Amino acid sequence: MPEVMFQSVFNHLQKVLPVSWKKLVFYAGYTEGSYSMKFYIDAGDGQYIDCFQIAGVDKRRLFMVFAEIDQVLACERDKQDAARRWNFFTMIVDSSGAMHADFDYTNIDKNTFAYERQWQEKYLR
Repeated sequence: MPEVMFQSVFNHLQKVLPVSWKKLVFYAGYTEGSYSMKFYIDAGDGQYIDCFQIAGVDKRRLFMVFAEIDQVLACERDKQDAARRWNFFTMIVDSSGAMHADFDYTNIDKNTFAYERQWQEKYLR
């Protein structure tokens, strides 16, 4: 995924980030015919807050931002042949601008909940 795409995803997320965030962990998962997105923030105390639990964040606005991000990510995924098309994208950004991204090609159509638990254990420690 080109660096421009990472920046585009982050620019969309900035619309719903609270002022006090120190670290952002964004998750996008694609399965047959659907997608899910979520992010977590750490305000500097080492505790992650689910985006749907952040005070003052309008849920409708959040879903609109995720739809905008889907347009960016789906377009990039569609450029890949089936063997190179990732199913999960994780982006970690801290407030100083450091960024890291992971792509996962695991097919989890039958056990999404177990995968999400493993993802949380890996990225939200």
